[in-house]
Amino acid sequence: MKNCILLITILLFYNNMNAQKQTYDIVTYTAPVGWTSQQGNDYAAYSRIDGSSWAQIAIYQHRTSSGSIQADFDKEWNELIASSKTISAPDKTQPQSAEGWTVMSGSGVWQYNGANVACILTVYSNNAVCVSVLCNATAQPYLKDYQALLGSLDLDASNVPQAAVTNPSSTTTEASPSASANTTSIVGLWSYNMLETSGYINNMPQYTAGYFRKEYLFKADGTYIFRIKNWSAYMKDIYFVYESGTYAVNGNQLTVTPRQGISQSWSRTSSNKEWGKLTKSMTPKLETITYTFEFHYYSGTKETALLLKYARPTTRDGASNSNNQENTWSYSPRALDKSLIDNPPGFALGVENNSSAAIPTQKTNLSATHNTVNSALAGKIWEGRTTEKFVGGTMNGYYTGGYFTYQYKFNLDGTYLFIYVGASAYTDPNLLQHETGTYAINGNQLTITPVNGANEEWSVSGGPIKLAAMSDVQIGKIKEQWDKRIKTSKRKLEPVTYTFKVEYMTGNKVNALVVQYNDHTEREGNGSTAYYYETAPGKSAILPAGIFN
Repeated sequence: MKNCILLITILLFYNNMNAQKQTYDIVTYTAPVGWTSQQGNDYAAYSRIDGSSWAQIAIYQHRTSSGSIQADFDKEWNELIASSKTISAPDKTQPQSAEGWTVMSGSGVWQYNGANVACILTVYSNNAVCVSVLCNATAQPYLKDYQALLGSLDLDASNVPQAAVTNPSSTTTEASPSASANTTSIVGLWSYNMLETSGYINNMPQYTAGYFRKEYLFKADGTYIFRIKNWSAYMKDIYFVYESGTYAVNGNQLTVTPRQGISQSWSRTSSNKEWGKLTKSMTPKLETITYTFEFHYYSGTKETALLLKYARPTTRDGASNSNNQENTWSYSPRALDKSLIDNPPGFALGVENNSSAAIPTQKTNLSATHNTVNSALAGKIWEGRTTEKFVGGTMNGYYTGGYFTYQYKFNLDGTYLFIYVGASAYTDPNLLQHETGTYAINGNQLTITPVNGANEEWSVSGGPIKLAAMSDVQIGKIKEQWDKRIKTSKRKLEPVTYTFKVEYMTGNKVNALVVQYNDHTEREGNGSTAYYYETAPGKSAILPAGIFN
């Protein structure tokens, strides 16, 4: 593996001028030939499957640098690899610099379904932004394509707002006093609140009880939370947005880098303090912005407001809320326990749980208190798997190699993902059923409320399957080689309230989520009890490349 990294290092700044290049984010490169492409919210990926061998390459969207290549590499390694996998034989190269960028690579080996998977992470940094390229491969020949991609790679940060790009040669490890003061002064809760009116009578505004609210919570640990709640007397739904991520201050420049977010619509009730029912949920555009900021004292309110400025309206802030300045947003300071925005019922808090500066949760009737962030469920993969057997004939009772997998992922933000994989040896395509929505916990009751979903059929490569001539292992590997989506149909979305518990299974030596229900559900099928076992990410069901990960 060390020799492989040394070879990669040699090829890092080689440019193939003859091949046709592609561009993703600030990266221009030559894509590997014969690989399947897939683009997600923050990455461009390529995958290839050849029999039992496979590989994946991902180019991740640029992020704000931590200030050095070593810090950037360690952070990316932990987030992209070490946090979800057990790595053996870790190794990394010494940093090398060229054309204003410094590069560092690291490698290791992890296990997937009994096979060794080599992972190689390459991180580029100019001390202002960084870019990561990751490869996972089960065979040495795939690494040549990874090396060729790195050799063709060009980086151009000229379109990144200039405040976010500094001269690496002038970067120091200690912040200037002014920058340190700015970082401290921006910490806290900053709010915008506009009351809705129906007009004016005798120059007096006539309020409707509606309001439009936004707020930032900047924490001392470099993370932030942004929320919106709009309650309008003229709209049938309440609009709610939640976003969290990291921020960095450099002089009078504030860079906000979101990591996760959710946008929801809730039906209104007669009270502007109550939530109705969830009607829509989606992932909003996560937009990294570098604002110019300043503090402005208003003598009328006797408050010092935070002013954010940018060249155009942003997805997060919307249009300018300042009457006097274009593309400027004014936020007033508030005490941490005086937030004007409450979370919807059952909504789980995210990164703010790690800080004493957390926003208080919504106060609800104690008889109906929801506890969505359940340590026994949230942040884990729960999976049940059934292996297919021959029915009838001399092979009766033996495994065919086919399998059926059911999986839940419960997120800290109160959302969930459900996946069903039907990989029967008797059918050519695989079935992939999936849905997303929200969940809430009340005692031993788990309520699943789906919002979106679909039923799909996918072809597999490596076939055709010959039941009489292949072992169950051979057939199982073919059914795991996802190829193309060939059919999509609408899925019935069925809310269900289960009785649940989590118990330790001594025989399997693993925790199990046990859910009970009445006779039949769209997710579990027929029956009355289903078992889902806590499963490590590297051992969960194999899905099409770039799907749900």
